Amino acid sequence: MRTPWRTLLPVPLLVFALLLTLWAGPASAGDRAGRYREKLLGFVNDVRRDHGIKALGELSGLSDLARDHTLSMARQRRLFHTTDLGKKVQAWRPSTWGENVGVAPSIWRIVQMWERSSAHYATMVNGSYRRTGVSVVYARGAYWATLIVIS
Repeated sequence: MRTPWRTLLPVPLLVFALLLTLWAGPASAGDRAGRYREKLLGFVNDVRRDHGIKALGELSGLSDLARDHTLSMARQRRLFHTTDLGKKVQAWRPSTWGENVGVAPSIWRIVQMWERSSAHYATMVNGSYRRTGVSVVYARGAYWATLIVIS
Protein backbone atom coordinates (compact mmCIF):
# COMPACT_ATOMS: atom_id res chain seq x y z
CA MET A 1 0.00 0.00 0.00
CA ARG A 2 1.39 3.39 -1.01
CA THR A 3 1.35 6.35 1.36
CA PRO A 4 -0.28 9.44 -0.18
CA TRP A 5 2.35 12.19 -0.72
CA ARG A 6 0.29 14.62 1.34
CA THR A 7 0.89 12.60 4.47
CA LEU A 8 4.67 12.73 4.00
CA LEU A 9 4.90 16.52 4.51
CA PRO A 10 3.16 18.61 7.16
CA VAL A 11 0.63 21.12 5.80
CA PRO A 12 2.66 24.25 6.76
CA LEU A 13 5.63 22.88 4.83
CA LEU A 14 3.45 22.24 1.79
CA VAL A 15 2.09 25.79 1.93
CA PHE A 16 5.63 27.15 2.25
CA ALA A 17 6.81 25.08 -0.73
CA LEU A 18 3.89 26.29 -2.83
CA LEU A 19 4.53 29.94 -1.95
CA LEU A 20 8.24 29.54 -2.66
CA THR A 21 7.48 28.05 -6.06
CA LEU A 22 5.14 30.90 -6.95
CA TRP A 23 7.54 33.57 -5.67
CA ALA A 24 10.61 32.13 -7.38
CA GLY A 25 8.85 31.23 -10.61
CA PRO A 26 9.89 32.42 -14.05
CA ALA A 27 10.52 36.14 -14.52
CA SER A 28 7.52 38.04 -15.77
CA ALA A 29 7.53 40.86 -18.30
CA GLY A 30 7.20 43.27 -15.36
CA ASP A 31 10.37 41.87 -13.79
CA ARG A 32 12.26 42.31 -17.05
CA ALA A 33 10.97 45.86 -17.48
CA GLY A 34 12.16 46.64 -13.95
CA ARG A 35 15.62 45.26 -14.69
CA TYR A 36 15.78 47.21 -17.96
CA ARG A 37 14.73 50.38 -16.14
CA GLU A 38 17.34 49.86 -13.43
CA LYS A 39 20.02 49.23 -16.04
CA LEU A 40 19.22 52.43 -17.97
CA LEU A 41 19.06 54.53 -14.82
CA GLY A 42 22.33 53.00 -13.63
CA PHE A 43 24.07 53.94 -16.89
CA VAL A 44 22.70 57.50 -16.76
CA ASN A 45 23.73 57.89 -13.12
CA ASP A 46 27.21 56.58 -13.98
CA VAL A 47 27.53 59.39 -16.54
CA ARG A 48 26.36 61.90 -13.92
CA ARG A 49 28.79 60.60 -11.28
CA ASP A 50 31.66 60.79 -13.79
CA HIS A 51 30.93 64.53 -13.91
CA GLY A 52 30.54 64.97 -10.15
CA ILE A 53 26.75 65.26 -10.37
CA LYS A 54 24.41 63.57 -7.90
CA ALA A 55 22.49 60.52 -9.05
CA LEU A 56 18.89 60.91 -10.13
CA GLY A 57 16.26 59.52 -7.79
CA GLU A 58 13.39 57.64 -9.39
CA LEU A 59 9.76 58.62 -8.82
CA SER A 60 7.32 55.78 -9.53
CA GLY A 61 4.55 58.07 -10.81
CA LEU A 62 6.96 59.74 -13.19
CA SER A 63 8.15 56.31 -14.34
CA ASP A 64 4.51 55.39 -15.02
CA LEU A 65 4.28 58.46 -17.29
CA ALA A 66 7.53 57.41 -19.01
CA ARG A 67 6.24 53.84 -19.42
CA ASP A 68 3.03 55.00 -21.10
CA HIS A 69 5.06 57.11 -23.51
CA THR A 70 7.56 54.31 -24.24
CA LEU A 71 4.74 51.87 -24.99
CA SER A 72 3.18 54.41 -27.38
CA MET A 73 6.46 54.82 -29.25
CA ALA A 74 6.97 51.05 -29.52
CA ARG A 75 3.40 50.52 -30.76
CA GLN A 76 3.74 53.28 -33.36
CA ARG A 77 7.28 52.18 -34.28
CA ARG A 78 8.66 55.72 -34.12
CA LEU A 79 10.39 58.08 -31.70
CA PHE A 80 8.64 61.20 -30.50
CA HIS A 81 8.60 63.35 -27.38
CA THR A 82 5.79 63.46 -24.84
CA THR A 83 3.10 65.94 -25.85
CA ASP A 84 2.59 68.66 -23.23
CA LEU A 85 5.30 67.26 -20.94
CA GLY A 86 5.32 70.45 -18.85
CA LYS A 87 1.63 70.05 -18.10
CA LYS A 88 1.99 66.34 -17.34
CA VAL A 89 4.80 66.81 -14.77
CA GLN A 90 3.15 69.68 -12.88
CA ALA A 91 1.94 67.31 -10.15
CA TRP A 92 5.58 67.20 -8.96
CA ARG A 93 5.92 71.03 -9.08
CA PRO A 94 9.22 71.10 -10.96
CA SER A 95 10.91 74.34 -11.94
CA THR A 96 12.49 72.64 -14.97
CA TRP A 97 11.98 69.41 -16.86
CA GLY A 98 13.34 67.49 -19.80
CA GLU A 99 13.06 64.25 -21.68
CA ASN A 100 15.29 61.89 -23.63
CA VAL A 101 13.84 59.18 -25.86
CA GLY A 102 15.68 56.52 -27.81
CA VAL A 103 15.58 53.18 -29.55
CA ALA A 104 18.52 50.85 -30.16
CA PRO A 105 19.55 47.19 -30.14
CA SER A 106 20.81 47.53 -26.53
CA ILE A 107 20.20 49.75 -23.52
CA TRP A 108 23.88 50.71 -23.43
CA ARG A 109 23.66 51.83 -27.09
CA ILE A 110 20.81 54.20 -26.21
CA VAL A 111 22.97 55.87 -23.57
CA GLN A 112 25.89 56.06 -26.01
CA MET A 113 23.68 57.81 -28.54
CA TRP A 114 22.48 60.24 -25.88
CA GLU A 115 26.10 60.98 -24.97
CA ARG A 116 26.87 61.82 -28.61
CA SER A 117 23.93 64.23 -28.94
CA SER A 118 24.58 67.61 -27.33
CA ALA A 119 20.92 68.15 -26.36
CA HIS A 120 20.46 64.65 -24.91
CA TYR A 121 23.81 64.79 -23.16
CA ALA A 122 22.91 68.15 -21.60
CA THR A 123 19.72 66.61 -20.23
CA MET A 124 21.67 63.74 -18.63
CA VAL A 125 24.32 65.92 -16.98
CA ASN A 126 22.17 68.87 -15.93
CA GLY A 127 22.81 69.15 -12.19
CA SER A 128 19.50 70.90 -11.52
CA TYR A 129 17.64 67.70 -12.38
CA ARG A 130 17.29 65.56 -9.26
CA ARG A 131 14.39 63.20 -9.95
CA THR A 132 13.46 61.00 -12.85
CA GLY A 133 10.91 58.72 -14.40
CA VAL A 134 12.44 56.04 -16.59
CA SER A 135 11.06 53.30 -18.78
CA VAL A 136 12.48 50.69 -21.13
CA VAL A 137 10.41 48.33 -23.26
CA TYR A 138 11.80 45.57 -25.47
CA ALA A 139 9.68 45.29 -28.61
CA ARG A 140 10.23 44.41 -32.25
CA GLY A 141 13.86 43.44 -31.65
CA ALA A 142 14.87 46.74 -30.04
CA TYR A 143 14.90 48.55 -26.71
CA TRP A 144 12.67 51.63 -26.57
CA ALA A 145 13.41 54.11 -23.77
CA THR A 146 12.07 57.26 -22.17
CA LEU A 147 13.91 59.26 -19.49
CA ILE A 148 11.95 62.14 -17.96
CA VAL A 149 13.89 64.43 -15.60
CA ILE A 150 12.66 67.17 -13.29
CA SER A 151 14.25 69.60 -10.87
